[in-house]
Amino acid sequence: MKNHSIYIVFLLVAGVFMSSCLKRTEMYHFTQHDSLYFNIYDTLQSYTFKTNNGIDTLRITEKYVIERYDEWYFFLEGTPGSTFEAYSYCEGLLRHNGNDEEFYISFEKIKDNQDPEITIILAERYAMPVEDSRNFVKPGIYKDVIVVDSMNSHQNNSSDQHFLFESLKWHKYKGIVEYKLSDGTVYKAE
Repeated sequence: MKNHSIYIVFLLVAGVFMSSCLKRTEMYHFTQHDSLYFNIYDTLQSYTFKTNNGIDTLRITEKYVIERYDEWYFFLEGTPGSTFEAYSYCEGLLRHNGNDEEFYISFEKIKDNQDPEITIILAERYAMPVEDSRNFVKPGIYKDVIVVDSMNSHQNNSSDQHFLFESLKWHKYKGIVEYKLSDGTVYKAE
């Protein structure tokens, strides 16, 4: 009888383990097309922008991509799908008139067959994520040029800011193609 009880407990534990060990059905990985978005800037270079008020410089200080290809999900990892989304992050500094302001952009693959969701932080301006309809060709697919301004972002005015971003245009394959700063500085790609 004692061996029978141990056998039943073993079967229950094995059943619970097997039912919580499921093959992943929601795996969203960056496509080759998606990777073009976050391979624009590299940490080994500085990028210059000829403005109407001199030259600004963008220097990327940190960049990484997290993408897991594990096929199985274990109950100890959290809710199904929570750790399987591909994520890319890029952080840097934009130098304007001798002052640096922080620049962040991230791409998170939320759904298959859609563009990665884009989050842009420009010093005090936050678009988390960029989700207004004027930036989409259709739901889930961004236009090539994405606009971040007062209509789709928030601004946290801080006394530490040397300049404010009024607007930014981000091209999915080229990066920053235009911006306007609070001091009247304008950059437009040629």
